[in-house]
Amino acid sequence: MKYRDRTLAVFSVSALDLFASAMGTFILIAIVLFPYYLNTKDAAAAAKHQAAEIEALQRRAAQAKAKAAKAKREAATAKNEAEKARRAAQAAKKRGSGTMKAPKSQGDKTLKFAIGCWRTDPFRHSATQQPGVAQYCFDKNGKGNMIFYRLAKREMCSSFATIKRNGALILIDDSDSRCHTGTRDNGGWWADHLTCRPNPAGEIICQGESRIGSRVDRWQVRLHRQ
Repeated sequence: MKYRDRTLAVFSVSALDLFASAMGTFILIAIVLFPYYLNTKDAAAAAKHQAAEIEALQRRAAQAKAKAAKAKREAATAKNEAEKARRAAQAAKKRGSGTMKAPKSQGDKTLKFAIGCWRTDPFRHSATQQPGVAQYCFDKNGKGNMIFYRLAKREMCSSFATIKRNGALILIDDSDSRCHTGTRDNGGWWADHLTCRPNPAGEIICQGESRIGSRVDRWQVRLHRQ
């Protein structure tokens, strides 16, 4: 008579084979993928380096944007300056340029030809003084101002000035005033008087005269458009 085997077996030989095969497969896959596993420290360092590169790129982008904005502002400024220069050139062309000239029409008794600012040739009031340049500015009524510059001494004198016509003559007068060198009062300015008349070419030549007591200083200049 054959007895039944009553031994309790949780895992059969077939189940053990299955588990062994699965474990072997896992180990094989782990070995194959092992080179691709990243070290945690290396990953943190790589992330920090990448963040630094991103920050540097953002900083360079901001600098480039600031440079572009600055270039745009400079271009706008240059455009405005060019427009101002164009308008000034048109205005100068409209009112004429070069030296002051007598009106072409004999019947023109106005002072239109003198409107604006005029610069004299460099001149000396006397042989002992440094040369200087006077600038006269007049309105349509012949009223304005005079500024005298003596660059060698950095001296400036200013006063009121007028221009008027007396027949063929043109008379320019300023007034007694003060002179300054920087912020220091440098003494008095004695009025200049210019008697001007056109030469055969129509260019106005002025004979200057200034009186200081009994001394009389004389010179000759032309007036150039500023």
